[in-house]
Amino acid sequence: MTDTEPSVSLGHYARGAEQFKKKNFAEAVRCFKLTLEEDPKFYRAWAYLGMAYASLGQIDEAIEAYRKCIELEPKYHKAFNNVGELYRRKGVLDYAAMVFKMATEIDDSHPHYFYNLGLTYSDIGMLRQAEEALSRAHAMQPADFEYAAELAQVQFKLGKVEEARRAVEGFLRAAPQHERAPEMAARLKMLQRRSSTP
Repeated sequence: MTDTEPSVSLGHYARGAEQFKKKNFAEAVRCFKLTLEEDPKFYRAWAYLGMAYASLGQIDEAIEAYRKCIELEPKYHKAFNNVGELYRRKGVLDYAAMVFKMATEIDDSHPHYFYNLGLTYSDIGMLRQAEEALSRAHAMQPADFEYAAELAQVQFKLGKVEEARRAVEGFLRAAPQHERAPEMAARLKMLQRRSSTP
């Protein structure tokens, strides 16, 4: 990824980032817009503008800002993931899945991208693809409750009770002190009963 230096002083951008951190999202939007008036090719300002709009609930404006970011920096995987999350919020799941997939193809080192992709595939009934994506997320971060729980759920729906049991066991080995470990232990008992049922 190339991060070309913006042709503006970073005053408006830095102020926007500061306002964003303080959750003053409307002021952050104003600052990022000022930055982009001076340099419309500053892709990080477009990305921040997208985050600020999303925080204000202005989903369409956020998507448009991220699109401009991606046009300027097509390998900026975070923007793809964020657009996918926005499309999930809108209920446009086919497009969300496509965008999450692009994020994983650009950078396959982020388990959360695979998790988002797996959730979306699951929601649209693509359970085998969901299992594959969630397995990647779980393999990268076995101590994450959500990754293990969603993977086990999808595997259970697929009739893969043994695989679901192994996903839950993997979580319990990786995070025995996790606050949700008792919940997973109960789920494991249920899966053990199911796997021993003829």
